[in-house]
Amino acid sequence: MNKELKIGLVAIITIGALFIGVNYLKGLNILSSRITYYAQYENIGGLQVGSSVLVNGYKVGTVSNIDLLIENNQQLLVTISIEKVFAVPSNTICKIVNQDLMGTKGISLFLGDATDFLAEGDTLNGGIEGSLQDEVNAQILPLKNKAEQLIGSMDSVMMIVTAVLNKDTRESLRNSLQSLDKTFFLITETMIKLDSMVAVNDERITKVVNNLESITSNLESSNGDIKNILTNFSTLSDTLAKADIASTLKNISSITNKINNSEGSIGLLLKDEKIYNNFEKSTRELAELLEDFKKHPSRYVNFSIIGGSKPYVESKSKK
Repeated sequence: MNKELKIGLVAIITIGALFIGVNYLKGLNILSSRITYYAQYENIGGLQVGSSVLVNGYKVGTVSNIDLLIENNQQLLVTISIEKVFAVPSNTICKIVNQDLMGTKGISLFLGDATDFLAEGDTLNGGIEGSLQDEVNAQILPLKNKAEQLIGSMDSVMMIVTAVLNKDTRESLRNSLQSLDKTFFLITETMIKLDSMVAVNDERITKVVNNLESITSNLESSNGDIKNILTNFSTLSDTLAKADIASTLKNISSITNKINNSEGSIGLLLKDEKIYNNFEKSTRELAELLEDFKKHPSRYVNFSIIGGSKPYVESKSKK
């Protein structure tokens, strides 16, 4: 073997070893079998070639390439190489995550539960985890807002304190406090009066309750009499129900109609004025006759035990 061939062979071996070494330093082992998948992102957040690909925190591959797709709205195409051969479900998510506090990026595969699996060269669903700065901002932002509100409230309090320290305001406040003292004093007196009124009303209420208890006791003792009264009323109502009241009322109505139609003696007496006048004249003459009989009985009864009856001689009226 000549000298040039040896030099060429050594150069080829050196270049190959250098290539393998560089890829190994990047985390790529070109001597092992790998499966390639792709994922597309709008922002990779500092992800680099050689970053680890993890499943449940265990490294199963590396990021082998990152391409900028200018024709596709500057999307980023990330190529990952899986060295550990295993089935990847079709709904697996390829998510960019933070690996340490310094912001080192990596990819974590969240395996799905689909029953169909991806083939080599398929595209995974991409996602990105918020950075530490984003998480800190998310926690600090509410505190910042509350601090700003607190500062605003403190400004308002300081303005109020400044206004209170004014002489006129202090005087007004003192007068207001005096008025409040008077108000509280009046409220106290009112409550005392209300307590006394409530006590009196309690006594009255007690008397009323006692009276009610006495009434209920009397009603309870008179329960038998009340029962007898109700029984009598019930008997009376049954008697009235059995009586032919409708027929009686019908007869009364018939009699009333006959009287109104001048039928019968009563109807003629009430309706015929001549009969009424004769009846009235007869009763008046009868009354005069009875009155004269009381005054002059001798005109009508004249008898003697010894001799016969004497004729009635009308007395001459004196002139």
